[in-house]
Amino acid sequence: MSLSDYLAKNYLSDNKKKPKKSKKEKKENHSNIIIENTQPLLKDEPTFEQPTQLIPEKQIKRNKGWKVVGTDEIVPEVERDEEIINNDGQRMSSGAKSGLQTAEEVAKQIKEKEEAELRYLENNSSQHLGKNAQTVYRDASGRKIDMEKRREEARTRQIEEEERKRLEHKKRNMGLVQLLDLEANRKQLKKAGGSNLARYADDQELNSRLKSKEHDDDPLLSFKPSKSKKYVSRTGRKLFKDGFPENRFGIVPGWRWDGVDRSNGFEKSWFKRQAEMAEKKTLSYTMQEDY
Repeated sequence: MSLSDYLAKNYLSDNKKKPKKSKKEKKENHSNIIIENTQPLLKDEPTFEQPTQLIPEKQIKRNKGWKVVGTDEIVPEVERDEEIINNDGQRMSSGAKSGLQTAEEVAKQIKEKEEAELRYLENNSSQHLGKNAQTVYRDASGRKIDMEKRREEARTRQIEEEERKRLEHKKRNMGLVQLLDLEANRKQLKKAGGSNLARYADDQELNSRLKSKEHDDDPLLSFKPSKSKKYVSRTGRKLFKDGFPENRFGIVPGWRWDGVDRSNGFEKSWFKRQAEMAEKKTLSYTMQEDY
């Protein structure tokens, strides 16, 4: 066997088609088959088709009604315009039928609907129609809500909020001493609410408070400087012990002040002007003449 024959036999593809196996045809067995015609032999009869109904049948509604108190008139629940719609087909919101028609027919249909609505309003009371009825409000659970009570609570909360803001604004604009005075007055009023308003000579609390109070023109203060002089402010800060220029508000400088007056001289001019006005008033009073 040559090399070319060996390669062609083992490695080259063979384009020859392999013969397919022929399938055996199945033979149908028609033996012993009986076909029975179950449909009886009837006479040929003519068939008639039912006509398609294009126009809907009239909807018959039971006309419920109620009797007006004091009269024999029975007011129907279904109005005349609804009967016309059910009988004559679909109508527009104006009361006119849809479709091709004359202007007179359209005007007549609209007038009929207006008259029917007018009769409905005349035959029913305002209470039945809901006129002047109060709106009922409900919450998520379905319970009724008293809106008047809600409005009153909202007004009360608004007044309280405005009062709180006013007091807060007033408190921000007050000094520390003013806040102390306000707190002292509040405590005094609270204490006076549970005590008797009448004061007698043997009231120990009143007498002790009056005895502990110091007066600037008290001559005994010079004999007890250690007990009377307190170089501490109401806020607890130490004050300057020596003399200082007078001011309108009576503010004492702190204990670290070096004694140098760094003002623009307005306080000194103000006190000078006050002294001149007081002297002028005294002089005008003493120099006046009696007639």
